[in-house]
Amino acid sequence: MAVVRDEFDDIHDSEIQETFLERIEGLTEMFPDAIQSAAVSTANWSVWGIKGLFNATKSTVWLISTTSLIAFLPYIIEKERSDLEKTQVAQQRQMLLGPSAAIQQAKTN
Repeated sequence: MAVVRDEFDDIHDSEIQETFLERIEGLTEMFPDAIQSAAVSTANWSVWGIKGLFNATKSTVWLISTTSLIAFLPYIIEKERSDLEKTQVAQQRQMLLGPSAAIQQAKTN
């Protein structure tokens, strides 16, 4: 019985430059089709699940951020306006009555 040799038998294993995908493709030949299809199906479902989770998270973050912005922005603006008004009153009081009146006013509040 004669052994059939091809050109790849003459090349030493350390000299073969093989990419990662070529190695994976070579390994697929040793697994049955059922296992291959199960692995592909699992990978596809995983990608689908991750995309769905990302989209759900994205929508949730958008909903929470816009709702909180709409709910709290008027309060923040009104508080800032009130603080500005108090500052202006204190400045007017200081101009009219002197620095000691503004200090006394601040101590009473």
